[in-house]
Amino acid sequence: MRCIFLLAFVTASLYSNFSFAQDETLMGTIIGTVLLDDGTPAIAVTVFVEGTEINTQTNEDGLYKLLIPANKRVNIVYRYVGFKPYKELGVRVKSDQPIRLDVTLTSAAIEGPVAVVESFEKREIDGLYVERKDIEMIPTTDMNLTTLIKYLAPGVTAGTGGELTSQYSVRGGNYDENLVYVNDFEIYRPLLVRSGQQEGLIFPNGDMLDYLSFSSGGFKAQYGDKMASVLDVHYRRPYEFEASVGGSLLGGSVYVGGAIYKDSTSKKQKAPNRFTYTLGARYKTTSYLLSTLDVKGEYVPQFVDIQGDFIYDINEKWQVEAIGHYSNSVYSLIPQESSTTTGLFNQALRLTTLFEGQEISNFENFTAGAAVTFLPWGGGRDKEIDTTATVATNLKLKLLASHYQSNENERIDIINFYRLDEIETGLGDDNFGEVIGTLAYGETHHFARNFLQANVTNVQLKGTWLYDRYERTGIENHQWFKWGVGYKNEVIDDNLKEWRRVDSLGFTVPADTHQVYIPDYIRTTVSLNTHRLNAYVQNTWEHKSMKHLFRMTAGVRASYWTLNKELIVSPRLQMYYTPRRYQNSIADTTKKTKDLTFKLAAGFYQQSPFYRELRDLDGNVNPDVKAQKSIHVLGGVVWDFMMFKRRFKFITEAYYKHQWDLIPYDIENVRIHYYGDNLATGYVAGLDLRLNGELVDGLESWINLSFLRARESFNGVDHGVRALNGTTIDTTYLPDAPKATDQLLIFSMYFQDDFPNAPWARLNLAFTLGTGLPFGIPEKNVQFRNSYRFAAYHRIDIGASFGLWDRKIHIDKKYEGNKARFKKTSTHALRGIQGIWISFEVFNLMDVKNVASNTWIKDFSNRSYAIPNVLTSRRFNVRFKIDF
Repeated sequence: MRCIFLLAFVTASLYSNFSFAQDETLMGTIIGTVLLDDGTPAIAVTVFVEGTEINTQTNEDGLYKLLIPANKRVNIVYRYVGFKPYKELGVRVKSDQPIRLDVTLTSAAIEGPVAVVESFEKREIDGLYVERKDIEMIPTTDMNLTTLIKYLAPGVTAGTGGELTSQYSVRGGNYDENLVYVNDFEIYRPLLVRSGQQEGLIFPNGDMLDYLSFSSGGFKAQYGDKMASVLDVHYRRPYEFEASVGGSLLGGSVYVGGAIYKDSTSKKQKAPNRFTYTLGARYKTTSYLLSTLDVKGEYVPQFVDIQGDFIYDINEKWQVEAIGHYSNSVYSLIPQESSTTTGLFNQALRLTTLFEGQEISNFENFTAGAAVTFLPWGGGRDKEIDTTATVATNLKLKLLASHYQSNENERIDIINFYRLDEIETGLGDDNFGEVIGTLAYGETHHFARNFLQANVTNVQLKGTWLYDRYERTGIENHQWFKWGVGYKNEVIDDNLKEWRRVDSLGFTVPADTHQVYIPDYIRTTVSLNTHRLNAYVQNTWEHKSMKHLFRMTAGVRASYWTLNKELIVSPRLQMYYTPRRYQNSIADTTKKTKDLTFKLAAGFYQQSPFYRELRDLDGNVNPDVKAQKSIHVLGGVVWDFMMFKRRFKFITEAYYKHQWDLIPYDIENVRIHYYGDNLATGYVAGLDLRLNGELVDGLESWINLSFLRARESFNGVDHGVRALNGTTIDTTYLPDAPKATDQLLIFSMYFQDDFPNAPWARLNLAFTLGTGLPFGIPEKNVQFRNSYRFAAYHRIDIGASFGLWDRKIHIDKKYEGNKARFKKTSTHALRGIQGIWISFEVFNLMDVKNVASNTWIKDFSNRSYAIPNVLTSRRFNVRFKIDF
């Protein structure tokens, strides 16, 4: 019934609502100068898009302006009598971000023209810019796009969830501090998830991806009120039919996309006035992975999702979009037994457990959105100012409306009978490895009946005004003025009942002679209906010349929440400066050149609580919790340089966050337990380094290294430190304690290579290393906060991919790109298939026992032991993909 409702909503949005599209609207602009090899302007040079009728000519100053389809890779060709033609391959322009493409043509006796392509987004070092082709071969265990972020961006880690979770921590924040957008729609996820095993498929679908950008901090006012990061995902807008099918031992996916044009002329020119669609469906099961966990039993995880994005260009001014997503995640576990051994060289412990009962969780999510984009001036307005400059202006208005619903439930009723034994560790003893004593035995009973429904309705109106001035001298001035207002309604209905009883030697621990005492008991029923208002204004000013580039973005956003009646105002500023562009030489791959850009950013980042932050450790909801607040200051340098005749980028960024009104939390696996009040202050400081480039021609690789210190201090609490045996080793006042996300060092790498003389064979390696995250004793984690640390997390996933079929190699070259001739004469059995890939993957190559959380056991003397719960072991996988 809900699927029918979702389909009806999407269809109605297409035909009865004005819905605005993503940033890929209509036409993009290329401005540039064409010179002859003697430096004089080239007059009447024909500039056109290969394979279309889109063209223009240069004027008497060698200047030209060319409108091309936005967000599509095209080839730009330059022809001039007496000179060698030049072709710039794979140019892609966003509609609201013009690029400059300057070309010097050479005579037949001189080799190679020089071209420079500059994109606003790629010059911005706010964050990462990645296209689908760069990441589609990364070996991953969960089919989620966000899982890949930790390999591509510095300062990002999966935390204790490891390879089983799609959540990520950025620069000392937790996952709740991250923003995620798809085509400008804000994305939400379930609230009750407690472990990576329960996580299903999240909204961003890698098969439908066009490109993504990611900022690790210091982002602009146009983005929301979170303290850590922004992931901005944009889906494809196909210009012709495309499809793919993929599968592995962990699941499969299907993708279909295409375009319907107004008439044959529009189709030939790849023009606007078209309807585009992208549809994706995925299925995931992790039984194969979970069978390697210490807890043996019957794992039945079933995850499925389906989504679609539909965009129609009514004319050059109007565009409508509808997007929909449905996912259903069912996780069932009937545990049977487990055996875990841990300890040091002088003491080894073994926890043996037998189970009775079952755990079932179900998370069902719906998202539906509609958007309308209006360009009052169509493709923009151009005006020549005397003979010195050309001015171009444009205006874009976008209205978005979306609704998210989550139906979540957890049903747990498990009894486990445990025994904690001490193991002989003496290598010379006859009973080495055998039990020498029992420290504890008993049973625990975990019961939960948790039900939650969340409904979030979001309406946003955004505007962008563009102003571009192009001087005949080559100087450019650009302005992007953005503004937006929004309304959000949040309805949460929560019914929680959960308790955990520990029985040792026939007595409930801790014991009470007067009543049956259950220490971990939560029983709450909550219903919230709240409203949020938000607004922002932001202006970006950019000045370009042949000698330098300067860009400054200043903005402010404000929001108000009716529950706590708090108004927050957050000004933000970003500045970039490039002292010398080296434009002609940077495009010449025969020379070693450098290109430095400096960045400085500062601002207020205040995060108003959502539902989880309001609920304390006992399940009580505090409606008076205020927004968490922080001031970010960061500075960085990006160095673009040539090596091996290919481009590389090296980024260094240092940052400091001063934070107050923090809501402290503990993390168990991926579940975040908040303390439900503004109890702490803190800070985060760190250094991020990133190197990326094509170590192998056409294959991008990344190396990231981060250093981090994240600390917090409870108001009015003198923090101390405990030893491993539980005794206090430092009773003096400590100014702060580690946050649950404090991680000194994070290293990650994604490397791609191909085999010699075999470009159809590719090697993919993903490696991540992180020092141990802190943890403390449950119920005693305030004064002696996070005194202990897990072992370091390190993991290598490797894959070998082989191209079994590539139509470009086997067929297209034979017909020299003539599709009409190909369709008429080709009889090859695989002529309808673009490519076939098969990959052989090894997860956790070194078979490392990484830790997700602890099971706490008390011995007969009431001493606590932390027994680690480890993540998955080595597993082999086979994956295939067919592109049509």
